[in-house]
Amino acid sequence: MTTTKQSAHSTPPIAVSPDEAARLAGIAALVSLKIKHVDLREQSVTQNPREVATKFGKVIDTFFAKEFEEAETALAEWVTYCDEVALYGPDDPLFPATAITAKSNSGFEASGFTRGHWKSTEPVRKIVRSAFEAAGVPNYGPYAFRHMLARHAAKNASSVAELVAASQNLGHTDVLTTLRSYGQISREDQRKLITGNTSDLD
Repeated sequence: MTTTKQSAHSTPPIAVSPDEAARLAGIAALVSLKIKHVDLREQSVTQNPREVATKFGKVIDTFFAKEFEEAETALAEWVTYCDEVALYGPDDPLFPATAITAKSNSGFEASGFTRGHWKSTEPVRKIVRSAFEAAGVPNYGPYAFRHMLARHAAKNASSVAELVAASQNLGHTDVLTTLRSYGQISREDQRKLITGNTSDLD
């Protein structure tokens, strides 16, 4: 089974394997991260391709984006739990695989975590999908998250340098890749941005 990716210039689709698709979406990097790759003080995640399944085998330095404090707090609490409660070490997985044990009657059940990485990205997709269902909201895939961050950067960057920094944060080598994720804006927004007149016209 293959997945296809289509460029913004309508070139023929390129077939990629599920593993390659996972790398491009960033899920493969997520499941291969180790605790040592996160620096809470610097607010960074270092994706070293020697240990992390990054896009195209690149070193990617990612910093925590401002205005996402709730997510940063959740990550900090999880890292603290791994360190102080689970007693994980720096080389243990940041997001360890679920431990599965046999039930007394029949079947298997989840029972905490292992000290190993997930063998594939599919269980993580299912966990995220279940979280969306539990919250009663539509499921969004990994590409949707990346596009959301790209659009956020394109919309809120106060300078070209800030936009380039956000682009690098996503692992893009070309800022145009980030801008393409932003897509088209409405005619009304175009009018307000170009004319400087932000009032609504009836």
